[in-house]
Amino acid sequence: MTPWQRLRLALAKRKCSYAPQACLLEHAPPAGRQRVAEVELVAMDFETTGLDPARDHIIAVGWVLLRGDRIVMASAREIRVRNEAADGVGQSAIIHGITDSDLDDADSVDGMLAHLLPELAGRAVVAHAASIERGFLNAVLRRLGGVPLPNPFIDTMTLERRLLEGKGGSVRELHGDLTLDACRERRQLPEHQRHSAGADAIACAELLLAQLDELGGARGTRLKELL
Repeated sequence: MTPWQRLRLALAKRKCSYAPQACLLEHAPPAGRQRVAEVELVAMDFETTGLDPARDHIIAVGWVLLRGDRIVMASAREIRVRNEAADGVGQSAIIHGITDSDLDDADSVDGMLAHLLPELAGRAVVAHAASIERGFLNAVLRRLGGVPLPNPFIDTMTLERRLLEGKGGSVRELHGDLTLDACRERRQLPEHQRHSAGADAIACAELLLAQLDELGGARGTRLKELL
């Protein structure tokens, strides 16, 4: 861990008053100089009622563990999250297919975090368009007395853009060149179940492994090359 990471973690511990996250902060995040084969990653996906963490809500979370160039399928998990908003899931149900009645027996936000946070301890996080997962998770933690996650985030969408442009290619973002489906198709990965948090997390993990292969594999790539 670099001096900067050590200072950042110490400040986070001092400010955090949310006990479940305080336990997570006892684990130092992986350092950028480490090779990917030496660290553990968690691919994660959220289904939400919109794109604004200040107004919208998480209603499903999926994740799966990666060790080097291997996806640990036994670790895959999806949790539905109870939505306390008076207007329910609204029009977002058209995208993810989750209705208000599907959430009747769902976990509370606290319950979801009790499952998720231990999985993130000491690991890097992987997501496609990671600003969504990072933004929603940090917003929830702040509301509960926590602090923004110190974990490094790998955004497979940003990485895909960098790899394409590095080869002289151009990206038409507005034409959908960087969607999870488009990135997977470009790397000849099979179709998957869309807008299911668990399936999207696995699909994201598979995409990262394909991208890693182009970079030289988990043993030949340092974590900082993915950030």
